Amino acid sequence: MDQGFAKKVDTEQEKKLAEPKQKEEKKKEFIHLLDEDQVEVKKLDETDLEDVVKIMRKCAFDVTDSEVVKIINYGLSFGCYVNRMLIGVGLGWPASYDPEKRMITGAEHNAIYMEDPAVLLMYEGRGIRSILLRQREGAARNANYAYSIAYLSEDIPKGSVVDYIKEAGSQLEKLYLGEDYEFFRTDRGVLSVKRLTE
Repeated sequence: MDQGFAKKVDTEQEKKLAEPKQKEEKKKEFIHLLDEDQVEVKKLDETDLEDVVKIMRKCAFDVTDSEVVKIINYGLSFGCYVNRMLIGVGLGWPASYDPEKRMITGAEHNAIYMEDPAVLLMYEGRGIRSILLRQREGAARNANYAYSIAYLSEDIPKGSVVDYIKEAGSQLEKLYLGEDYEFFRTDRGVLSVKRLTE
């Protein structure tokens, strides 16, 4: 009688021990759903206006159609598409940068100003910002602009800006740091600058 009970207990224990192994086997491996080869990049034009404005508003940008169309018409803005759906927007426009004063001026255009990219949350962390950054820098080089500039933050950190970005910076700030941008404190916040020509 005791032996039968022991066998029954042992059988139950074996089933319980086998169940976690089966559950482990059923776990699916993570498949990277997106790589740069699957992303189509396109220079934006007026026909993209409605989709661009939708993406930007979904990403908490307060923009109007007239502002966006004016920027798109400069020919320095790009969109990333997956399966013909716009998933990220990088707007850019001509600017004037004075490297001695380290400020934006009203002189002749010698730089591209890059607005923060608007990327749908579902595609965050998949290299879309990097793609948009490179495309806009390339367009600026083709236009013979010497600099790429962007304001990162109105909040000016104490101490080294680079150290702050390494420790607590956003994905975008870390991207600029990794792409050899320099950072300067200005009265409007932290300005990131990259020289595009030698």
